[in-house]
Amino acid sequence: MMTDLAPAKRSAGIFGHHPLRSIRARLLGRMLMLVGLTLASITGAESFILTARLNERVDRELAHDVDAFRSFATESAGGAGPVPGGVRALFLSYLQGHIPEHGQTLITLVDGRPFRRSAEEPPARLDIDRALMARAAAVRTPSYADAHSAAGSVRYVAVPVAVADDPARGVLVIATFTQQERGHINESIRTQIYLGLGAVLLSACVGWIFSTRIVAPLRILRDTARSIHESDITRRIPVQDRDEIGQLATTFNDMLDRLDDASSTKRQFMNDVGHELRTPVTIALSQLETLSDDPAARSRTVAVVTDELHRMHRMAEELLMLAKARRPDALRPEDLSLSELIEEVYVKAAALAERRWLLDFVEDPHRDTLHADRQLLTQAMIQLAQNAAQHTAEHARIWIGGRAEADAVELWVKDTGHGIPLADQRRIFERFTRAEESRGRTGAGLGLAIVKAIAEAHHGRIEVDSAPGQGATFTLRIPRADPADPKTKKSPKNPRQTP
Repeated sequence: MMTDLAPAKRSAGIFGHHPLRSIRARLLGRMLMLVGLTLASITGAESFILTARLNERVDRELAHDVDAFRSFATESAGGAGPVPGGVRALFLSYLQGHIPEHGQTLITLVDGRPFRRSAEEPPARLDIDRALMARAAAVRTPSYADAHSAAGSVRYVAVPVAVADDPARGVLVIATFTQQERGHINESIRTQIYLGLGAVLLSACVGWIFSTRIVAPLRILRDTARSIHESDITRRIPVQDRDEIGQLATTFNDMLDRLDDASSTKRQFMNDVGHELRTPVTIALSQLETLSDDPAARSRTVAVVTDELHRMHRMAEELLMLAKARRPDALRPEDLSLSELIEEVYVKAAALAERRWLLDFVEDPHRDTLHADRQLLTQAMIQLAQNAAQHTAEHARIWIGGRAEADAVELWVKDTGHGIPLADQRRIFERFTRAEESRGRTGAGLGLAIVKAIAEAHHGRIEVDSAPGQGATFTLRIPRADPADPKTKKSPKNPRQTP
């Protein structure tokens, strides 16, 4: 037996993922990358600044030593004239009378070759570094530079020296070994790096906790989406914050509400169809199964079957209308003139039955505009008028009217029929329900349910005021648009008054 694994693979492709590809891991990775780059930038900047400050301090000390040598050379010359003995004598005299500071060495060159150095043993012999001596012998002006030795980093200054009447060309090299200071800087940088790594590790732990809390609504959203199927869409995501994730959860819940409403409407429609169409279908089938050859009996059977088919047709249209009114996207609202709407309903209702139709409306130009679906409101009012005509005698009075209030509009149909008992008033707006006195009349009992659905689609309600023997008044109350809205500028027509 072969098994189709495609659905499982598709499911794994949608919901299965590598842990390192999760939003939590990516969010934490980007945060740690930012923290690492910040710490690296700070560490690099600090290393650069400390090194620059060290070089600046050493350069000041070297410049001070150069000034001291120049002063010594001037004093050796007696203030004017050449230095006795030339360049070599000047270097020997300076080295004998000058003791370098700790970590410093003095080297003299004459005609490009090492001549003498200071007596103290330096951390490393620089005079044997031919490359360094060659660079120093080539200078023409005092030059500062860095070098590397066996003892580490060295900062030095090379000063060319010339004495009148002496063709020899001398160079004084004053070098300071900076490895110890640079070691302190490197130790500080290493300590900061270790602290930074600890901070990154701490940030990872704290960030993991916070990212877990941040993506928790997303995981709930994922689990809810997984658990939803056609027979159960009742689960909702708890909304705790008003941030973007909270807004996403709210939007998802709204979507589930719409799906739940649509699913409920579909189930109700299927139940209604199965429940109410079963009887006329059963009657039609039984009549056809017992159809005889007698022409009179055949005519009666055809009449019964035709009547049942017409009843099923009317019922199907009402069920479709009821399902449409309950859909979230059923409304096609527009700016309407209240007076024009009532007059339109009045004209259409007058053709329903031989009744004394009366228009009960007082025009108010300042409150004549409402924002609603013209077709659905007309359907609701015509349904109420049809209902009134079915429960009144010929030439009985029926009023169609309305009025505008500050924040709502009321549309009503009032008749002079038998009235509705209080017990029936609580249930006549349910599907397939009729008042006791209307039993035997045509209709499936869906008319008032349709009116109620249209009212609720407009965020309004339907009310009934009736008592036995005193007629009934059905009032449709819906919100209206703000009269200050610039869209509500349509001028109404004058309604007709019918005695």
